[in-house]
Amino acid sequence: MWPDRFDPRKAARRAVDAALRATGEKLRGATLYGSVTTGEFHPTHSDVNIAFVFSQLGTPELAALHGAHRDWQRARVVQPLLISEDTLRRSLDSYPLEYLLIREQREILHGTDFFGPLTLDWPSLRLEVERVLRAQELGLGLSYVALARTPGGARAWAIQASNALAASASGLLRLTGEPVPRARRAIAERCAARFGVDGSAFARLLTIRDRNREKVEATVLLDSALTVLHQLLDSAERITAPAGTV
Repeated sequence: MWPDRFDPRKAARRAVDAALRATGEKLRGATLYGSVTTGEFHPTHSDVNIAFVFSQLGTPELAALHGAHRDWQRARVVQPLLISEDTLRRSLDSYPLEYLLIREQREILHGTDFFGPLTLDWPSLRLEVERVLRAQELGLGLSYVALARTPGGARAWAIQASNALAASASGLLRLTGEPVPRARRAIAERCAARFGVDGSAFARLLTIRDRNREKVEATVLLDSALTVLHQLLDSAERITAPAGTV
């Protein structure tokens, strides 16, 4: 568990400084996204999400970043996105959901804003949203069996399921032409209005990480998660393209 006194934006700047020391001008842009930018960062357990874009990202650059990794860990940048400009351009149709979520909740820390101007292909986003939901359908039960045998495991499982469903629900809302809500409770409310899911049950699942002291009723959350997941899948299969681009 992380200490209560932690400034995620100062930590993010330290992480960027470490990357700059390691790679210099090859670091073309750094973008903060995730819970820090949505206002849902929790000082005792949230991590810091940064996308680093480099002009080149081969063996020399990755070797140089060894020196930055320890600073990233101290700054809670546990899983930074490391990508080259060329790979970003070439992968827009492969990872549109991931790039959408960065685009919709970003703050520029350094250099060029690579994600703000992105225009994403609607069919590619729809396909990835359905693929991610199908993967969750296959993996939700197995992760429950593997993790939810103890109170700590149940909480870890619930947070994992919450994160995955929040991402795919956000993408599904964007496919309808709506902006992606920043707060998770707002995501649940919009999904209730748009797709007919149980808004209160979905909100309870999506906000589980904010209720540290509450006992996790894993079987109840599993029932809710499976119900919501199937409703979102039904909506993903029926959705048609709105006017305009994503």
